[in-house]
Amino acid sequence: MSATTTHLHDGTDLAGHGAHAGHAAAVPYKTPAHVRMAALGVAVLGAVLFAVGLLSEPWRAWSAGLVAAYFFVTVSIGAAVIVAIMHVTKAGWGVVVRRVPEAMTTWLPVGLITLLAVTGLGMHDLYEWSHPDLVAKDFLLQHKSVLLNVPGFFARMVGILLAWILLTWVMRRNSYAQDQDGDVKRTHANVKWATIFLIVFGLTMTMASLDWLMSLEPHWFSTMFGVYQFAGAHKAAVAVMLLLVLGLKKGGFLPQANVNHLHDLGKMMFAFSTFWAYIWVSQYLLIWYANIPEETGYYLVRMDHGWMALFAANVVINWALPFFLLLPRPNKRNPKLLAGVACLMLLGYWLDIYLQVMPATSHFHAHHTHTEAHGPLFGLPEIGAFALVAGLFVLVVTAMLSKASLIPSRDPYLQESLHHNQ
Repeated sequence: MSATTTHLHDGTDLAGHGAHAGHAAAVPYKTPAHVRMAALGVAVLGAVLFAVGLLSEPWRAWSAGLVAAYFFVTVSIGAAVIVAIMHVTKAGWGVVVRRVPEAMTTWLPVGLITLLAVTGLGMHDLYEWSHPDLVAKDFLLQHKSVLLNVPGFFARMVGILLAWILLTWVMRRNSYAQDQDGDVKRTHANVKWATIFLIVFGLTMTMASLDWLMSLEPHWFSTMFGVYQFAGAHKAAVAVMLLLVLGLKKGGFLPQANVNHLHDLGKMMFAFSTFWAYIWVSQYLLIWYANIPEETGYYLVRMDHGWMALFAANVVINWALPFFLLLPRPNKRNPKLLAGVACLMLLGYWLDIYLQVMPATSHFHAHHTHTEAHGPLFGLPEIGAFALVAGLFVLVVTAMLSKASLIPSRDPYLQESLHHNQ
């Protein structure tokens, strides 16, 4: 393979990025039968447990379903952000591992179905503003009904997810097509599409999180809620991406991913867990200082009735442990330690969403039905909902990985990525 200078159609010199002419051989992938069967088994078991939960405590099962559906939709869109950032910054190092987050974005259509199912069937168990009789007695809910109404809720959900699906599909289509024709114009086109996506994402992620999570407590508000959700989604997406890369590498499918790629993924987990903590503390301190009843109620609910231990554990699991474990350079180059930290961060992300959903829905259920439903609950509904969606997520993502080469074989930055060192 000759080391010659390559130019994009707009005159951009790729030699500065270490790119070379030519291309590498495609890297095929086929999902191992045991992985496919395990994922299917987990999904089926999860469906059974979730169904049992629906029969016994519907409100709790729908709450667990919302946690699971939101978890994987945000992981998927977080992966799209990773892809978009790679395109916009022309990051050569990540080309070798880029097909993994590209495949993760294909969950979005299924994610739309899961969100529609959970929020559609569980609407009245989840959202106080969906009850006309309660709205009629509450001036603030009447005032907010311009946005918080069932038709508008679902129209925005479908519109936002369709926008995400379309933009990620375009970027993925260009990436896959380049494997066939090697046209560098596709690289430049994805820079433009990624820029558009990031702008759209910044606006729609805020709208989505306000609808799907914040409106669980319609009297509460936070101006930092959207960026808080983005921070959590991004760090979780990097963690899932790392686990998939490690799995592919261990299976012998992606030997091109070297310790330097793992190091960069470790740095991303380190950085975004700290960014998440910064936003968490900023939101908490602003509300604590202001001491406005409409705002402080959110934290009071989560610091009483047995929630305090989980409230504190949220910060420890999502930031303190990953920070100190990933701080030394050798640790970010240790596959086993990286895998452990990634699993820890995903546990933390689930807990973070759980703490946003369950205290709100249990509080609403307790007051609406005049029953005692306060305090943390964990059992079959929570396990079942997560297992069901997680199993389907693995099936979808691994199936998409098998549709194209595991590395973008004719990307102009591929050689830089293959020889990445730091």
